[in-house]
Amino acid sequence: MPALRKPGHEIVAQALAAGKSQADAYRAGGYVYQPANAHRLCTSPAVADRVEEIVAERVAKDSRVREMAIEKAALTDSWVIIRLKHTIDMAIRGLPVYDRFGRQRTTQDGMPIFRPDLAQANNGLRTAAQIRGMLLDRREIGEPGEFARMTDEELDAALIEQSKALGLPDEVVQKLLTVRAE
Repeated sequence: MPALRKPGHEIVAQALAAGKSQADAYRAGGYVYQPANAHRLCTSPAVADRVEEIVAERVAKDSRVREMAIEKAALTDSWVIIRLKHTIDMAIRGLPVYDRFGRQRTTQDGMPIFRPDLAQANNGLRTAAQIRGMLLDRREIGEPGEFARMTDEELDAALIEQSKALGLPDEVVQKLLTVRAE
């Protein structure tokens, strides 16, 4: 859809797409603010369609810019994982220890002394585990202790209901029930 024929309407649409209120957009279009007239113009089909189009164009442009930036920076999954592994290794190895004169301290046999940063290493390992899907976010569904007060039949009924709500096939639900019974 091209720009609206009336320049004032186009300015109002641009202002609404930028997140301005109806009053501010109406004033930006060069109109004297009157609530009813501003509402009528801002909700008119032509202006509303134009606002949606402008927002869609901006979203598409932002995603293209983001994709180009990622491509230019070469931020791929493998790049991130390699750097994360390197960072974890560095944190485990640690930083060199220096004396008060700025000389690196060594052991008796001349090997440099390093102080590991185990908190950073654990943080990196946690991030790597999240990337691999090894850490699960476990949250209780329903009221605390709700399932503890249920009988086995009530638990089976709740399992069936929630499984069907998730769209699981009947054979999977039956497998779940047999596993729970064991």
